[in-house]
Amino acid sequence: MRAAYMERTRHQALTTVILVLVVSVASSLACEQRSPPSKDLPREVHATLAMNQVVLADLAAWCAQRWTGNTETSPASLAVPAQAVYLAARKNGERLSHAWGDGKTIGTALSDAISKLGSGVRMATTLELFVVLRSESVEAGDLKRRLLSNIHRGIVGFKEQRGTEAPIFHSPSEVLASNRSHRKLLGLSSTEMPSEDTRLALLHGSQILVDLGTGKARIMERGNDYVDLQSVTQAGVENFSNAMGVWLRNSLHEDGRMTYLYWPSQGREAPGRDNLIRQFMATVALGRLASAEQDKGLWTRGAENIDYNLRKYYEADGALGLVKLRGKVKLGALALAALAIVEHPQRLRWQAQEAALLHTIDGLWRQDGSFRTFHTPSERNDNQNFYPGEALLLWATLYAQSGDNALLTRIMKSFAWYRQWHLDSSVKGRRNPAFIPWHTQAYFLVWQKTKSAELRDFIFEMNDWLLDVQEWQSSVYRDTEGRFYDAEHDYGPPHASATGVYLESLIDAYSLAKETGDKARTKSYSDAIRKGLRSSMQLQFADEVDMFYILKRERVFGGLRTTVYDNQIRCDNVQHTLMGTIKILESGLLPPG
Repeated sequence: MRAAYMERTRHQALTTVILVLVVSVASSLACEQRSPPSKDLPREVHATLAMNQVVLADLAAWCAQRWTGNTETSPASLAVPAQAVYLAARKNGERLSHAWGDGKTIGTALSDAISKLGSGVRMATTLELFVVLRSESVEAGDLKRRLLSNIHRGIVGFKEQRGTEAPIFHSPSEVLASNRSHRKLLGLSSTEMPSEDTRLALLHGSQILVDLGTGKARIMERGNDYVDLQSVTQAGVENFSNAMGVWLRNSLHEDGRMTYLYWPSQGREAPGRDNLIRQFMATVALGRLASAEQDKGLWTRGAENIDYNLRKYYEADGALGLVKLRGKVKLGALALAALAIVEHPQRLRWQAQEAALLHTIDGLWRQDGSFRTFHTPSERNDNQNFYPGEALLLWATLYAQSGDNALLTRIMKSFAWYRQWHLDSSVKGRRNPAFIPWHTQAYFLVWQKTKSAELRDFIFEMNDWLLDVQEWQSSVYRDTEGRFYDAEHDYGPPHASATGVYLESLIDAYSLAKETGDKARTKSYSDAIRKGLRSSMQLQFADEVDMFYILKRERVFGGLRTTVYDNQIRCDNVQHTLMGTIKILESGLLPPG
């Protein structure tokens, strides 16, 4: 099923490319069909090869022949004008050699590049190409938005020339494969600008992946296949979810440890990086997946993960239970550690730790309904957008199980306090989308038992506002459409985990709207969910195209990149998105596909 889905996606991407015959026409059409971007960034439409399927097939066939020793000149169909060609020969992801070729056409530039590779590339399995069709100088005053902004990584290449030195060329596919920013390639800090004697130019063109085994070529869009909205179907999202499940399982080590952050370009985990909130949230995700699939073996692995985390991070302080990392004990980590235990079928196995954790959380709650967010250090009380909502989700889960009226009283007191806190317009920047997913999930659980109009109305108020944070027509490039990011407000950088947690929020808001007969909100939330899924599916390592530079493919398959231009896989990229997707698949909102 997954293979069929990916083949449809590839076919759609290729069909889109070959229908566009002239670069200038493609750019003008795109500008007519979309409203101008809301951010202070240009809408760059990436240049597309003026070619048809015959040309693409000839390119692949000729490359395959050259690799078997045939030295015939390139076919006439490759006489498409080109300024230069970047070529990298890879064997199962490993780059053997790479070079830039000059010439007036694709054929001549490619021949020049091949001649520079050397004889040690005969074992190559794929070729990575960037065909330069157009270049343009970038003025110093325009560098930040035209070149140094991360949104252009992997779309445009660039040339740098310092004084009288020979120019250095950078391919967008090479940028993606090495996961380096344009600033890093230029040797610049986050605030530094190039020296006055440095001349820079953007390189526009097309990325192509040639499979030497099959003799087929594929157009890539930012090193990937573009996922269109029509791919967001029940069948397509099932495949997407299944692959995330594969990543989660593969990232759980034999001793129960979960990978926190993986660097695909380096083929290794990030050393010394960890976060207890995300670690225990990964445990919750394992449990949700085990429940959805009725997988007893995964429940067992989840128990091993709980055991590992408790051994490593848990300690008792009298009647208090603490989970501590680097001397800090956070309300959010306490809550998610307890939630992982509460949702596990073997809950009684850790009843002492659960009781102690709950006792610590109780001690951080205040009679006015607010929470202290840190047990240690006790003077800290920040992260109010995150940790109290995580604690309320735990309490709501316990209330849904027990119907405890005393617990409900505390939840409703906190609801009243945090509703006022969140909506307080007298504090600049108080309203923040990060607040919404945790409180939505908590209040929806309580609403299901109480049918409280206050809870219903606040869930709608929060999620109606959240819709404005989602990119669609405002995206600079189409492969970022559907993500939750607002460049005009300081809500944080774009991130796969952010879109994932907002999907968790919106599916509960959708279910609430559907159950209460609110047709307008049912549709608006459904539309936002499908767009968010489109963005998340774009980020997944799914096949040989987006893994063209990956050596350890079993470590990345099914994982989600942090953004379309940053391939780091943090565990919450997957766990948030997976937990939201499980509920989405159960809701029936997606077309069958």
